[in-house]
Amino acid sequence: MNAKIKKENEDGFGAQIIDCDGTEHRIGVGFNGRIIAHQCQEYPDNPKHRTNKEDERSAQARRFARYHVYRELGYDTIPNTENPDRIAAVLLAILDLGEEAFDRHFRTLFEQVASHDFPEIEPPLDLPPEVYSQEALVYKQHVYLEEDLETFRKELQQPASEILDEDAMDDLLSGGNPISGTGSGGFMSSVHSLLSGTSDAVDLTIEGVSGIDTMYYEDTNDDRTIEGPDPFDRDPDATIELIPAQFDEDVFGFYLCHNLLCQIRDCFIGMGLEPPRQYRTLGHGKYKYTGKYRHFDFYPDYWDPEADIPGYRAPVPL
Repeated sequence: MNAKIKKENEDGFGAQIIDCDGTEHRIGVGFNGRIIAHQCQEYPDNPKHRTNKEDERSAQARRFARYHVYRELGYDTIPNTENPDRIAAVLLAILDLGEEAFDRHFRTLFEQVASHDFPEIEPPLDLPPEVYSQEALVYKQHVYLEEDLETFRKELQQPASEILDEDAMDDLLSGGNPISGTGSGGFMSSVHSLLSGTSDAVDLTIEGVSGIDTMYYEDTNDDRTIEGPDPFDRDPDATIELIPAQFDEDVFGFYLCHNLLCQIRDCFIGMGLEPPRQYRTLGHGKYKYTGKYRHFDFYPDYWDPEADIPGYRAPVPL
């Protein structure tokens, strides 16, 4: 993908995007990220007349246009949970949590996810029994930072998604950093060395988290969500999305952080970009992208930890 900002007026910006197949898009992006125009001579205007690949390329071009305006000019043009820098900022804040704070924020999520495979763990959510029989089930929890986008962009002095370098992520994903201890904070208690002193400079704070949303499918293309309580009246900085999976309590922190790593990967792929090397990991990230990877044959199976995709690796503890 390539982009150039061709003009600016009172409504926003005009961008020229060349997508992964070499097709040109002319896209208008408002100052708040609203797409105000999109012209592409090679693809039908009506989405119903496009192939799945043409429609996805059009969506990628729009996402990349927003991202280009954000990165080049600093405008907040990307929806919060689609912005890899916001998700990376949340990841950095979580990696810097102590065990007690990690448990306070995420213990309920752990118990709900783990209750599917460990009968001794009582599920904390009061859900209809039929929900547990669903094949596609996702638990979501919103995370909110104290710092707004402008503040942490200034304080970090570089994009948040670039702070954790390839060596640090290789240590995390290869199991080179020992995971020890007891309780869901076992991983968190051993992860601070990955930040190599960066945590003092980052200093991001989780203001709070929401309750847990439960998303399931009543029927094909009929997804339902049972919402948990949310004390915040704003968009979250990231939303953790976990599917039921069997794991030891000691590595729950790894499981949670790995989901955010995969979400950052999904953000880049969703813009038609190869992710930075530190985010080329396999596994479940954003559920909507897992669906794309499974059903569109032009995407590799990034969601599958056992997939053979050159340059991508599966994390050891999973």
